Amino acid sequence: MPGKKQSRNGHAFHPIMRKGGVHEKTNKAKRKADKLHTSRKVGEWPSQIVSQAA
Repeated sequence: MPGKKQSRNGHAFHPIMRKGGVHEKTNKAKRKADKLHTSRKVGEWPSQIVSQAA
């Protein structure tokens, strides 16, 4: 029994609402996380060399 099509949320598909949809980290947040990860790895680096030499 084909009934009436269910209407969709018009606000969710509006062209102006491009930010709607899957929530992801912004590029700025990704960049900051990469920088933090790199700086932590650099901080660990000297201690790894000393422990390997001993």
